[in-house]
Amino acid sequence: MNEDWSRFYDPELQQPLRKSSGSLANAVGRQYPIVDSIPRFVSRDNYAADFGAQWNRFPATQLDSHTGRAISESRLARCFRGELPAVAGRAVLEAGSGAGRFTEILLNHGAVLDSFDFSAAVEANGRNNGKRRMNLAQADIRAMPFCKNAYDYVVCLGVLQHTPDTEESIGKLWQMVAPGGRLIIDHYCWNLWLRLPPPLGDAEKLYRQLILRLPREKRWPAVKRLVDFWFPIYWRFRDNRLARKILARVGGIHFYFGQIELGGREAHYEWSLLDTHDGMTDAYKRYRTPRQIRRALQALGAVDINVRKGGNGIEAWCRKPAS
Repeated sequence: MNEDWSRFYDPELQQPLRKSSGSLANAVGRQYPIVDSIPRFVSRDNYAADFGAQWNRFPATQLDSHTGRAISESRLARCFRGELPAVAGRAVLEAGSGAGRFTEILLNHGAVLDSFDFSAAVEANGRNNGKRRMNLAQADIRAMPFCKNAYDYVVCLGVLQHTPDTEESIGKLWQMVAPGGRLIIDHYCWNLWLRLPPPLGDAEKLYRQLILRLPREKRWPAVKRLVDFWFPIYWRFRDNRLARKILARVGGIHFYFGQIELGGREAHYEWSLLDTHDGMTDAYKRYRTPRQIRRALQALGAVDINVRKGGNGIEAWCRKPAS
């Protein structure tokens, strides 16, 4: 990991950075610290700090190498529209790596990979994939420390809805795509269910409002108490679809029985803990319609745009014209 420091560019000056003792420096002397072999272009403590703590608490939960199932690879392959094998030997930028569930798959397919995350989740990714050839940084999607117009594939899954401005973030990703390259993204999808208050809609939004009012150090214990209370009830009625719909309106935890093949109770409990925390501690939670995502890509000049509902909500694939 991070064997080729010349891959890192100053986010503002767009010039290669020079490695000095314990940092990367630009041409005018600004330095970016290297901590645990990972260059840091943002503070470790930022609006995504809850995510950083989450992924370091659950570093392997969603990795296919841990579950023994192709959950992450199947999702990535679907979003790539059949082109996942084509990343072999190609320049790929992964925006928002988390603990590295997709990093692992991209490396398995031979991508020449640069990756980053806004949170301290990069530390979990470093532990999971750091022995492999890639470049990894902690950085902001609005100021990426890599060369623009340089990537055959730019992929950003599970991230955009958690940024301050969806359209701004998509625009920044577009700047990284090389002519002829592909941009692959997903986003939460707007629907009425998400707007209705419980018990008409999902109870998660109510719990999220309460948990975000807590001091950061108390949020994880609060989420765990919530999951520990509701999960046994969800599990008891796991084969009853009507009961699960009713529980979603009062319990509000994430529960994937019948949606993701995870095996036994313990695996489902761990995913419930992880994703309930994810859904109740995010500083930003954005929703868009497929039409809005398509319009954003059209405004950038993308071609061969493919937008559809699925997976995380909306999945989109497009290409930058070659000239």
